[in-house]
Amino acid sequence: MQPFDYPLLLTPRFDAKIWGGRKLESVLGKSLPDDSPYGESLESDDGSKILNGPLAGATIGDLIRQDADALLGPRGALANSGQVGFPLLAKFIDAADVLSVQVHPDDDEARPLGKRGKTEAWHIIAAEPDSTLITGIKPEVSIGQIAQAIAEVRLGEYVIEQPVEAGDTLLVPAGTTHAIGAGILLYEIQQASDVTFRMYDWGRLDDNGHPRELHVEKSLAVVKPDLQARRIHPLRLSQGRQMLAACRYFALERWDLSGKLQEIPFDGGSFRLASSISGTATLTAGGQTIELPAGQTALIPANVRELAISGEGCLLVSYVPDLQQDVIEPLRHASYSDDEIAGLAGMLDHLQPAD
Repeated sequence: MQPFDYPLLLTPRFDAKIWGGRKLESVLGKSLPDDSPYGESLESDDGSKILNGPLAGATIGDLIRQDADALLGPRGALANSGQVGFPLLAKFIDAADVLSVQVHPDDDEARPLGKRGKTEAWHIIAAEPDSTLITGIKPEVSIGQIAQAIAEVRLGEYVIEQPVEAGDTLLVPAGTTHAIGAGILLYEIQQASDVTFRMYDWGRLDDNGHPRELHVEKSLAVVKPDLQARRIHPLRLSQGRQMLAACRYFALERWDLSGKLQEIPFDGGSFRLASSISGTATLTAGGQTIELPAGQTALIPANVRELAISGEGCLLVSYVPDLQQDVIEPLRHASYSDDEIAGLAGMLDHLQPAD
């Protein structure tokens, strides 16, 4: 059995979308399969193949079946909540046009379907002027009003839109009405779940001239009209390292590289997903070195206890956190108040008392 002790370069899966564009190629440097409008690059699903080292050719799913503990770590395995597979899905999303308005169930609502719920976070990589995200429903709008507006193709009257620019981060809890607006390229980290209920699609037709399928009844059963996506103010962990968002499902950090070699220790509790959004990073562990240019993602197994990293540019790093150890204590040490720490996510409600 090969040890899972080095960074694994991953093969993405591209999805063409009616609302997609070509920025995955023009901005992130990805080689797209054809001239279709591509909306998504799925970076870490179970079918993602390893490109380097002794494990080359295996998929993430293969490695989980071979040694889930070594790959995921105890927190990563626990995040599966009884489900099989990789617990987090990282994506790059290119919205040339506005996406459908969607809502996701939470864990309890998805469990009868044999699925996880879906809470996610967005980090904006690029945004055209006046780009917006739909982040919720306006106050005091009832479920009945939402249903009627959908039927009359005027839900746009009731949604909240927030302007965004490159560098912004938002947390989107399960149950939130949301959509990505036109002209936005972003990174998304989410619970790995394919349960998406399409609430509304602007009266848009598919390539065959038919309305796209809606899931109105299911959407209205799980939507929480008073819930909104939260814009997060990042907090500095250390030189070149920021905490962008944190909840019980995932933490998202931004590492801005300065060319200096850094040795980063890990506790073995969770894997890391490292996605480059600019420049090129060099990652070394277990006697293996990879180059990670913009648009590429590496999986760092939980068995990796120390990572050497250098280069220029920026990495987005996602993992399953111990909230006290990985988020609260380091930020308290950096002199942030508990109110500031809680602002990273609405789910950091129960901060343990400081020592």
